Amino acid sequence: MKTKKEMFTVFFITLFLACALLASGQDQSFNFVLPSSDLHNRQQHQYQVETDYLNFNIYGDFGSRMRISGKCTTGLPGGKLAWADVFMQRSDQPDGPFASKEQLDYINGFSYTYEQNILAPEFFAGFPNNSVEAKNLVWDMAGMEFFAWGHTDSLQLNVPYHANQANGQVELAGHGFFDNRDIILTWKGMTANNDETLAMIDFRTLNNKLEVQVDMGDRHFQTKGRSHYWGTIWLSVDQQCIDRIELYEDVVLEIGWNDQVEKELVDVVREMRVTKIY
Repeated sequence: MKTKKEMFTVFFITLFLACALLASGQDQSFNFVLPSSDLHNRQQHQYQVETDYLNFNIYGDFGSRMRISGKCTTGLPGGKLAWADVFMQRSDQPDGPFASKEQLDYINGFSYTYEQNILAPEFFAGFPNNSVEAKNLVWDMAGMEFFAWGHTDSLQLNVPYHANQANGQVELAGHGFFDNRDIILTWKGMTANNDETLAMIDFRTLNNKLEVQVDMGDRHFQTKGRSHYWGTIWLSVDQQCIDRIELYEDVVLEIGWNDQVEKELVDVVREMRVTKIY
């Protein structure tokens, strides 16, 4: 049986070997520095963007499901972004395959820069008036890029940061407004995927007011309510780009039509996934 002295000797030898192993580089350490990106001069990357809308009543009973998806290419000449292969799918089932799939030709090939006013009605000239979900693709990517790159000089590891400059009422291209109340960003740490070092930034904002109005031919749709949304952005330290994004949103709405007296309360759950293709 080992004496206490022998046991302590074994412990310190083991500790020494572990430290030597780390120092030798056999266990990769992370560089705890946030990457940065110049949106007007960056390498080209393409992303698969997919957003699911799940509609429930306020008791949690499922109603319908819709998915809009497309490919967004960033880093094009002139700092442009462009969309391609955008589809809308619908289903009356909570899971499984979608019953229909429609290509949205009006957004395929759509390109722009962030210097343009993406919240103005004229920005979406050529889009149908009721194409709010397609416009949301543009707004979501712009918001996520702002969260990712607009605050890297202010974020500290594991310290919540109130991004006050991102708060306030945002006009929705003539459809109404969305009021961001208290956006909180937190740099949660570093991780790795396929030998690539990634920084993780969480975002969260609760109780945001919104109002939306849409003319649909001879009918007028109007809704108002509140939104909670949150998620995580993974940034590639090596490539200075977004690697992937997960966003979740819960929206409680009162909806109504101009030709109906009764209004309805609904709960819309939104899940957005952004994955880098190259």
